[in-house]
Amino acid sequence: MKKFLTLLLAVVTALAMSTTAFAVTMDNTSAPQEIDVNAKYVDGVSAPDIYSVDVSWGAMEFTYTVSGTKTWDPSTHEYEVSTVGEWSESGNTVTVTNHSNDGVTVTFDFEALDAYSTVSGAFSKGVAALPSAEGMALDAAELTASTELTLSGTLSDSVSALTKVGTVIVTIS
Repeated sequence: MKKFLTLLLAVVTALAMSTTAFAVTMDNTSAPQEIDVNAKYVDGVSAPDIYSVDVSWGAMEFTYTVSGTKTWDPSTHEYEVSTVGEWSESGNTVTVTNHSNDGVTVTFDFEALDAYSTVSGAFSKGVAALPSAEGMALDAAELTASTELTLSGTLSDSVSALTKVGTVIVTIS
């Protein structure tokens, strides 16, 4: 009985390992036999996402100028002040260029320092979506976004020299 089971197991194993084969019988009078050969291409090359983004900015220098008039009031011995504050800027542009093989989203924010909480900042474009650089020229316009920072609010007259009042935050995702 053991020999029979062993023989049966050997036959089953041999059949499980078999491969499909095609055959034709040829003799010396037969025409040459043509056999089709099939192939296919499988792309197994992976390309990980590589992020490379250039960020550049100008001087980020702002001046708060107050203009108006002071009129002396003799009855109170004080000035009546009528002024208007206005911001001007030098180099307030932030530019981002995507060289990644994936698209990116860029957000621009301004955060005032605690000591200058009366100063606010806003960007002409708060968010920019830049496409993948794959297949594009190095200078393709759609890979670059620019935005301008403008300040508002007031600045104390005690700040007479260029002083850090806040930070620009550029986030890339």
